[in-house]
Order: sequence, then structure tokens, then C-alpha cells
Amino acid sequence: YILGVFVVGVIMSLITFAIGEIYIVSDGGTFLSAASFAELLGVMLLSVLASSSMVFFIVSFMSTASAFSTASTVIGTLIGFLMGIYLPVGTLPATVQWVIKLFPVSHAGALMRQIMLRDPISVSFAGVPESYVEEFREMMGVTFTYGDYTATPGTHILVLIAVSAVFF
Repeated sequence: YILGVFVVGVIMSLITFAIGEIYIVSDGGTFLSAASFAELLGVMLLSVLASSSMVFFIVSFMSTASAFSTASTVIGTLIGFLMGIYLPVGTLPATVQWVIKLFPVSHAGALMRQIMLRDPISVSFAGVPESYVEEFREMMGVTFTYGDYTATPGTHILVLIAVSAVFF
């Protein structure tokens, strides 16, 4: 079951990525480079592993299909907010932003945004002062700042690996 969920999660992520790339290119954007796609694939694998581990832990406490169905609906909606999918992270109150930044899977979202927005941000913000670019990255959940510390890609990866190990 665990392997099945992981494989299905990876396949669904790749399908969603392909549809997203087609949409971006059809709207005048460019395809992600091979190197960036390789990075993104690694993040996808780690993200699905961390998510699967957390879901398996939660599901282990459920004994009926209706409990699972209800929990799936609530958890799915909550994850959309906690990953900054429905609303940009920076538009939410500061306390909610902290909760998002502490939620383990949101680190996968930040990594994916960093990879996918690397080139568009450098083109769109060419000549703009770096303080404005950093403010945009923070607002959109591309970077996570905790006081004076800004999480690095390595920090995000360590969080995902730790969550995978703990929940698995």
C-alpha cells in the first residue's frame, strides 16, 4: 500500500506538472530547463514521500471509511491553505504565516516555487532593487523567513527528510 500511494502520488505530480508546463508555454512562457526539471523531480519525490508518510500516520488512527472520507476532505482543504496554494502566504495574518512556515509540507511548496520562479523572477524584476524582489519572494511563499533567518533550500530538504523519517 505504501509503495502504491507513493507511485500514484509521483504520477499525479508529474501529470499536474506537465499540464502546468503546457499552460505556461501556451500563454507565452518557456519550458523549464532540463536541470531545473531534474531539481523539481527530486523535490517532487521528496514531497510525495513526506506527504505519504504523514497521511499514513494519520490514517492509522481511522477505523471506518466515513472517518477517512471526512478527514480527507478536511485535510485536503487545510493543506491547500497551509501550503499557500489558495492564497499567497504574505496576504495572511502574521500568526497564520508562522503556522504555514512551520507546516512541514509547505517547505516542498517553497522549494518548488524557488525552482519554477528562478528564471521568471530574474527576467521580470531585472533592474528592480533587491529589497523589492525579496519582499515579493516572501509575499508569494518563495522564501521563508523566521526573524533574521531565511530558510535555505538545504533547510527545506532537511525538514522534508526528517518528516518522512519521523512519520514513516
